[in-house]
Amino acid sequence: ELDFECVPTSLMEQVINFLNVVREDLRSSMAKDAMALKNESLRMDLDAKMIENSVNREKKISLKQLSEDLSWDFQRKITVAKDERLDANTNPLIGEKGSLRTLLEMENEDELLQKLVQSRIALRSIRANRQQFILVASFLDRIPNLAGLARTCEVVFKATGLAVADANIVHDKQFQLISVTAEKWVPIIEVPVNTVRVFLEKKKQEGFSVLGLEQTANSISLDRYNFPRKTVLVLGREKEGIPVDIIHILDACVEIPQLGVVRSLNVHVSGAIALWEYTRQQRSQ
Repeated sequence: ELDFECVPTSLMEQVINFLNVVREDLRSSMAKDAMALKNESLRMDLDAKMIENSVNREKKISLKQLSEDLSWDFQRKITVAKDERLDANTNPLIGEKGSLRTLLEMENEDELLQKLVQSRIALRSIRANRQQFILVASFLDRIPNLAGLARTCEVVFKATGLAVADANIVHDKQFQLISVTAEKWVPIIEVPVNTVRVFLEKKKQEGFSVLGLEQTANSISLDRYNFPRKTVLVLGREKEGIPVDIIHILDACVEIPQLGVVRSLNVHVSGAIALWEYTRQQRSQ
């Protein structure tokens, strides 16, 4: 008796059946996105400024652009009108008893999708702001040095990545104590010692300049070297330094000017000083 048109029951059932079929794929995709976000460690420590910038950036993105970017090719939301939310047995629009619950579940999933979209936008912001600097510490084996470098790379310099010989070191209790969760924010790249040369040559092909922090006959003083924007810096072993076969493929070696008698610095301290000089030069450009 109401003066409005209803969607035919058969058509509505087809829509609901379609949604039921794709829902499992949708949940699986959402679970993968959630795992990726967890691995990137988007949690807890996003400061207020970064969140505000992400929100402002999100407002500037139109719904059409966002839809194209994420390639969503399915109906995202079905809303049941207020007057139509009747018992399933009496409402021809709903059809089956479980259909109303299905639609409400889809609305909840839509809200979750919106949160994932916001997280992806924040994730893009984090990746875009990283410096094009990779620190290779595969020759190091002392946990305090590796953990300190991870903390330095992330907290102060926001490096693109830290290469270590064994990525499982991040599960070590001593490492976690020193790094203070920094390994959850800076990408840890596993580069075993016997693959360092291949890794460096690949980075050269990608447009990176490969440097070594080492005292050699041709080393350039750190304060006189102009760092390229895309830089890979290799650190040597705690005692022996960088192996000779690796030095031969480096584009240059830089060394920290020293005025004291000992003429030796801890490798973590040396890496931090070199990172700061790179960052200082990039910030001044």
